[in-house]
Amino acid sequence: MRAPHPFVYKRAMMALAQPGAGLGYGLAAFLGALQGVAEFLPISSSGHLSLVEAWLGVDAEAAGHTFNIVVHAGTLLAVLTVYRRELLDLARGLVDPEAVPWARSLLATMVVGSLPLALVLIPAVEELIVRMEGEVRWIGGALLLTAALLGFTHRRTEQVPVDEPTQPPSLGRALLIGFAQLLAVAPGVSRSGSTIAAALALGMGRARAARFSFMLSIPAVAAATAKEALGLLTSDAPPSFEPGPFALGFALSFLVGLASLSLLLKLIERVGLLPFVPYLALIGGIAIALG
Repeated sequence: MRAPHPFVYKRAMMALAQPGAGLGYGLAAFLGALQGVAEFLPISSSGHLSLVEAWLGVDAEAAGHTFNIVVHAGTLLAVLTVYRRELLDLARGLVDPEAVPWARSLLATMVVGSLPLALVLIPAVEELIVRMEGEVRWIGGALLLTAALLGFTHRRTEQVPVDEPTQPPSLGRALLIGFAQLLAVAPGVSRSGSTIAAALALGMGRARAARFSFMLSIPAVAAATAKEALGLLTSDAPPSFEPGPFALGFALSFLVGLASLSLLLKLIERVGLLPFVPYLALIGGIAIALG
């Protein structure tokens, strides 16, 4: 297990963990809230969780790994809650296309946009992702890449069109946005940041880009969470599970995720993604310098 890093108030943060256990209530609350913030704001939840686990010495192969699945399930529930009306309309439109004309088009674009993620199943790609999860400098570089992507996109799309948020993109645009989502399998690359930036660069309006980004995240996050959970359940070593801290982490990731997603949707329409660039550059630089 990686030794705790001497940075970020090491002693105070380590005090949140219970001696001899993977997680205490304090650390579970901190990581759950962090997931709720970072999953939707374009700052990379996987990158932040990996950095915190590396710097605090949390065992990512035991309680830390299992806990990540739990808090990702919490933020998945948050996006399902926020977009519950769209999902109900989607289901209704599949049964009655005249009632919701855009439903089948949206489903088609979500399927096409999810296709690039199949590349993750290639063993070499999967091995590379696993190696990056524990490499702080790699994660720092990915955070800097996200900052550059958001900054570049903002400069190129300062005058964005105002279009119909419910209108799905074309299949070609959906595929390109799907490849942008593929970048986010690397810890430190923001899924929401990369997909929204790609959608904006392809000429979509801010509200429309954000809506499609988070609708596209539903099958991606659900599949990844299910895959990780299945891997833990079928492994030789039984997964570590602490009901109290895990329930707290799930609840906070869900509640904070609701607030973060609502904030981001308002922020995107007003100012775009530029406010997150300095923060990403700072954290990425620190990770590279102290990794």
